[in-house]
Amino acid sequence: MSVITCSNLYAQAEDSTQTSNDTIPTTVDTLSIKDSLNIAFLNSSDRLKVIALINQLNETSAKVDLIHSESVVKFKTSSIDETGEIEIKIKKKDDLWFRIWGSFAFVSKDAFISHFNRKKFIYFNNLDDKVIEGPTTDNNIGYLARIKCSFDDLMNVMSGTGRIIYSNTDTLAIEGENVILVKGKERVVKYILDASKNYVEKYSYFNAKKKEYLRINYGNFVNVNGGYFARKVDITKPLTSEYLKIVNENYTANNQNMNFTVDFPSDVRRVKWDK
Repeated sequence: MSVITCSNLYAQAEDSTQTSNDTIPTTVDTLSIKDSLNIAFLNSSDRLKVIALINQLNETSAKVDLIHSESVVKFKTSSIDETGEIEIKIKKKDDLWFRIWGSFAFVSKDAFISHFNRKKFIYFNNLDDKVIEGPTTDNNIGYLARIKCSFDDLMNVMSGTGRIIYSNTDTLAIEGENVILVKGKERVVKYILDASKNYVEKYSYFNAKKKEYLRINYGNFVNVNGGYFARKVDITKPLTSEYLKIVNENYTANNQNMNFTVDFPSDVRRVKWDK
């Protein structure tokens, strides 16, 4: 504790240049106000209620993990309308491996093999004897997987489970009995849950003009380790009618020793994408 003596007070009075007309300027701590509003926003009872439901759903989704599956895959884009086979390996939340092949023109033998994590990917195009490496971005996923989407969306499609994604800046709301809304600056994501609120049946992205531009549907659910695995999944771009559909034929879960390596010959051409 500091002590002010009488002599100190006298010295201050003698030396002070402040007059009775002087005023001490006041400032508003806008940063503190902003922080306080943000804390109130993050901890509002309505938001915490939605987060509790999201956590419950995501915990159920997480029970379906270390998936190894073989499925039929159907592509429809502006340049492709074909069906093939896809082998998928999933380790949540950060590793996704797939191999695509078939008898049609753009896919033959082990045509495409790829491994994605959140930061980077490696992709072997066996038809062109080429390996591509680069960062995991929505654009790169769109080029390689034929449908532009985020890594989390690709994981949701390939894993047959719906994990709800949100940030601290998103507004969260429950609409009706079984709909969760995640509202950002330029988009709204609408998650539709099953009647018992155990899993996501469908979710869609809407732009600022309220146009639906990406939709993911799940069907043919089976119980796996207390979670729910959809044996039929499709991701669609309603504005262009492009889609990718996966219909599962075989699957196993809890595969502890899966290999996510992309094997390729040593003499193939290697390409590095910087962005």
